[in-house]
This record gives sequence, structure tokens and C-alpha cells, in this order.
Amino acid sequence: MSIIDNFITQYEKEYDFYRQLARLGHDVLETEIINRGLKAIISNRAKRIDRLKEKVVQRNQKKNYKSKRAIEKDIVDLAGIRVALYFPSDREVVGQVIEELFDIEETKTFPENPHKPKHNKRFSGYWATHYRVRLKKSDEVEKRFTNTVFEIQVASVLMHAWSEVEHDLVYKPFSGNLTEEELSILDEINGLVLTGEIALERLQKAITERTTKQAEITDKYDLTNLIFSNYKNNFKKINFGNTEYLNNYLKAIDKIDTNQIQEAISKINLNINETFSDQLFQNIIALNEKNDNLKKYFSQITTDKKKVSGFELFTKTWIVFEKVIAQLNHENGNKNRKNFIPNLDIVGEVSHLTQKEKNQIHRLRKIRNQMLHGYESFSNEQLEKYYKDLKAIVAKCILAIQDENIRLKLTNELK
Repeated sequence: MSIIDNFITQYEKEYDFYRQLARLGHDVLETEIINRGLKAIISNRAKRIDRLKEKVVQRNQKKNYKSKRAIEKDIVDLAGIRVALYFPSDREVVGQVIEELFDIEETKTFPENPHKPKHNKRFSGYWATHYRVRLKKSDEVEKRFTNTVFEIQVASVLMHAWSEVEHDLVYKPFSGNLTEEELSILDEINGLVLTGEIALERLQKAITERTTKQAEITDKYDLTNLIFSNYKNNFKKINFGNTEYLNNYLKAIDKIDTNQIQEAISKINLNINETFSDQLFQNIIALNEKNDNLKKYFSQITTDKKKVSGFELFTKTWIVFEKVIAQLNHENGNKNRKNFIPNLDIVGEVSHLTQKEKNQIHRLRKIRNQMLHGYESFSNEQLEKYYKDLKAIVAKCILAIQDENIRLKLTNELK
């Protein structure tokens, strides 16, 4: 039996494994893409046995495989996932999602400069990003699945359609090699696809402009589109993060005031280690401290009314803390810094907190994030203790404020 036949025979036995691997990766990725409000069609497959044999035979003409292992290292798309995006510019944020969810072995971006087309093309061909990844290790996933590489292809719906046609006609010609005229027609279609992608990008911008002019946002896809557009244009120094929590918040309260989103975006701080989406969510929470939106949001995480009470005590105290930090920044020559999220350097400089208290703030910040995002559920007793710890630190920080009127105002808010 030849090396190729041996490889194909083994794959026939393992076909169901690769099909299951593709499904596992698909389920993980699709859930996140839906939760984050991205428009895409996600599919998966294990490579067909007949197509795999054709590919290996064809590649062997150049590779001249010496062993079955050599074929296995060369062919890495036995299991594959395809993400067909409605809007081409979403490739970037989907790439961030993939980096969070999987262990990445290699990333390839097309078109590649060394690529040499088979004829005199006028257009640039295939635009996409391919990720060779592994599932992250987990107690819930068998080790054999986390040890195997598979491929995720990300491109627009138009580009995926064109690449399928070109790939089958040019690189796997079932009815002979294409003529120069046929290749020219394919090239012309590629031009139309690239024009279509430009039109899709313009459509996305038009949707964003329309959304900006609306008084309220009620759709999670419009919300994600609006905030990603702002991020892409102004905030590339920090990670975009996960919009799922913002979308859950919108689902709980039904609608978000568009001006409020813009105000929350204006308070993003580029100088701290928190994502754009997390900061935006926390800023919106802070702007809504005096209405029932927080109650509505938290009620979908837990039905325990005592926890709602503890949650509000802790969260509103943290909001006062953020106001204190903003005032301390203002008084200490940092008027232009946006600090809805506390900067512990300022806290340490002017409030004379101990190292233990600074460490405690870090721990309390993590607890706040876990609550807002629904990561953890805390008992009423735990929340009351965290609230008291935080309140003591905030009271100490308020004493460092020089403006007597503001100091008194924040003291009353803390009470």
C-alpha cells in the first residue's frame, strides 16, 4: 500500500472523529458570535474522503511526500469551520473572538504577496483570514479533541461564494483546464465580489449613521455595530472585548438611549487595563444609577431579591468611588483624564491608602466585574461584607478631596 493510500485508509477510520471535532469548534464559536451581536453564517465540515484524496495526490506532485507523517503535517484542514460575514470589516473583531476561544497555532491572511496567479489577473483574488487552532484544554472536552489542529476560515459571504467557484474550477478542474476566456470571466466575477464588499462596508457605515441618529437602540446587532464603529475609529490602543454583557443588559431593559451610549463612549480610558466593551458597560451602569435598569438587568441573573439589594448597595458604592477618583484626578492636575474606572496610582498618591487597602480594591474590582457580568452569584451576607469593605475605603478617599462642597456632596451620596 502506498503512503497516500495508507493515509486515506486511516482518515476513513477517523472521519467521524474529525466531523465531531468540527462540530465542537463550531458550537463554541457560533455561540459567542451570536451573543456578541455579529451577523454571520457559520458552517462546519470534515473533509470529504474523495476530495481529500484528490488534494493529496495533487500536492504530492510538488511535495513528494516521504511518509504518512509528512502528509499529516501538510494537510491541516481535515476538520474545518467557515465564518461567512455579512460585513467584511467584522473580520477584525471575529479574529479577536477566535484568539479568546482557541489556542492559535498559525494565522494566514490572504491575499499573500508571494501568490502567483495562473493567468494575468486584474483583481487581487481571495480576501480572508485562516486560523489553524486547537480547542482549549478543558475537563469537559476529551484530550484527543484538544490535541488536534483544525482550521477556521473567515471571509465575507460574497468572498466565500466566489472562492468555492474558483477553487473547484481552477484548482480542481473536473472537466479539463479552463481557457483564457473562462479565467478572465472568473477574474471579472472577482472584481464584482470586491466591489460588493466595498458596498457592504458602505452599507455598514450607513447603518451606523442611521443608528446614531435614532433616539433609542433596541437591537443588539445595531448596538454592536455602533460601538465597534466607534472603537475602530478611536480606541485601537485597547482590546475591544466582549459585547455579550452589553447585549444582555439591552435585552433586560429593552432599549438604551443613544445619547447615553455616546456619553459612555466619551468616558473610555485608554490608560487602564480593561477592555473597551467592559469599560463601556460599566460607564452605562454608572449613568443609570438612579433608575430601575440595574434592577431589571440583575433580575435576569438571579431571582433572589436579597441579592438584588446587596448588589445595588455594592454597585452604587462603587459608582461613588469612581466619582471620588474623577474628582481627585481633577484636583491633582489630571483634568483631561477620563477615569470612570479608578486609577489606583491616584488613590495611592493622595488618599494615603495602605498596600493592604490597595490590594483590597483590586479584589473588590474583580468582584464587581463578576457580578455585573453574571460570572458569579454571591450571597447577601457576602455582598454586605464587600459593601462595608468598599465603603470604608471610599470614605477614606473622600477625605482627600480639597473642594469642601464636593466632599460633602459625595459624603452624603455614600450615606
